[in-house]
Amino acid sequence: MPDFALAHGRRARPARPMSRSARRRLVVAMYLGFVAFLAATYAGYTSDPRWPWWLAVLAVATFVATGFAFVRLALAPGYTADTLDRFLDERQRQVRDRAYRAAYYLMTGLFLVLSLVVMYAAGDDQAWSALRGPALFLPWTAFVVGSLPTALVAWAEPEAPDDDT
Repeated sequence: MPDFALAHGRRARPARPMSRSARRRLVVAMYLGFVAFLAATYAGYTSDPRWPWWLAVLAVATFVATGFAFVRLALAPGYTADTLDRFLDERQRQVRDRAYRAAYYLMTGLFLVLSLVVMYAAGDDQAWSALRGPALFLPWTAFVVGSLPTALVAWAEPEAPDDDT
């Protein structure tokens, strides 16, 4: 990683990768923020009157905080989940590929369960009409699909070795 020049000829140290505990806290915060965003959105959608100002502010704040946590993970030094092959060594490519494979299996299971719920509800008019409200939130699962490999890499990667030796 290149050193960056500062004022008066001083050089900044290269950015160090985040610690494993910091990455894990950020992953937990990201998904808790996402759940809070969905809860605020659902509460705003179902409240009477719809979308009181405080729920709208809460939904926007949790959306921004969740996005910030994801971007912080994705731009962290040492991040590999979406990095091009030519910038990664063999071990990093294996970690990235393993995370995408695990995310694929997890999401396949999630969508299988969701499909079974929809198939069950389709046979019952009352259950089918009960799914109309929650079905509006199905597109938000795209966040989980897009963020899961990043979260898996951030969670599983060991501490970066010390280069100060």
